[in-house]
Amino acid sequence: MNQDIMRQTRFARVIAVVLAIGAVLLVSSLPAMAAETGSAAKNLALICLNGKCGYINTQGKMVIPPRFVKADTFSANGLAWVQEEENEKYGYINAKGEWVIPPKFEGVGEEDDKIGYFTDNGLALVRQGGKFGYINAKGQWVIPPKFDWGGSFSANGLAWVQEKEGGKVGYINAEGKWVISPRFEAAEPFNRNGLAAAWENGKWGYINDKGKWVVSPRFGASDGIFINGVAAIWENNKLGYFNVQQGEWVIPPTLDKEDVEFERKLYFTVNPNALAPFKENGKYGYVNAKDELVISPKFDWTWYFSANGLAQVKENDKWGYINVKGEIVVYIEKICGFEVLKNAQGEITWPKKTAEQICEEQKKAR
Repeated sequence: MNQDIMRQTRFARVIAVVLAIGAVLLVSSLPAMAAETGSAAKNLALICLNGKCGYINTQGKMVIPPRFVKADTFSANGLAWVQEEENEKYGYINAKGEWVIPPKFEGVGEEDDKIGYFTDNGLALVRQGGKFGYINAKGQWVIPPKFDWGGSFSANGLAWVQEKEGGKVGYINAEGKWVISPRFEAAEPFNRNGLAAAWENGKWGYINDKGKWVVSPRFGASDGIFINGVAAIWENNKLGYFNVQQGEWVIPPTLDKEDVEFERKLYFTVNPNALAPFKENGKYGYVNAKDELVISPKFDWTWYFSANGLAQVKENDKWGYINVKGEIVVYIEKICGFEVLKNAQGEITWPKKTAEQICEEQKKAR
């Protein structure tokens, strides 16, 4: 896929994914929450300390100590891709931190945060020998690596792929057969509404699973459908929301990326029992679907709650997790330049050392 096109729509894609599935965000070296179900890994959250990543449980206890330079949240099948050393290949671990699929796949950078993630059909997009293909949970190739680029499978069983650099993009099924022949300059995954954003002649439009245009290409920067047929559209660096099925604006492109009120309303249509962040006087708190205050605005930054009942927040320059009562479960603090985990009482929970021991080790390491 054209890399410039991909970067152009990156931010809008993140908004769509987050609001569609109540997803998680991984921001540089900050913690990101697991949102998977049906496995022991559902209660684990990814957390990165001192340049290495590991996993904590809902009580903030370190379950898999930080040893990975790169890592992802767990998929629904209980596997997560990890990379132990820079420039080395990555593989998959289980909730105990054990290798299930040995590290043999090539990293792809930050261009697509769904690389390596197992989707509902049990397949994950990975790269080997410079080409992309799809594996199962045993690490076996289901679709051999033969594509220059690709995307994860959507709920309708289709994934966009590009056979060669600079070539057209189309959609395949889980058998690797073309369902929509390659004719687009770029494309995005299908949403639960059965529509996908596609790029043709320099503009984004929307197609159905037959490859037919539902909305002809007209937008400069767009995204897939995320809730009730509404898509995020960027025009002149402003965000708007367009109802693709009705062909009309719900909110014209007048919003800045910090505006969250409409996103919150959309979020509640999918997660009516959830809590969502809001901003007041420069601070963040949480409201419920009735717009009732649940957690007072006191955080400098925050994110949506995950399936394990924790949300990532920043308060007084410290990152940590809170529960649905707004109580700190665990937070990150530096001791002699070394990042540690502390509980709400200020006790070090990881590593199992005193502050004096940590300072002494850091002194020796210099």
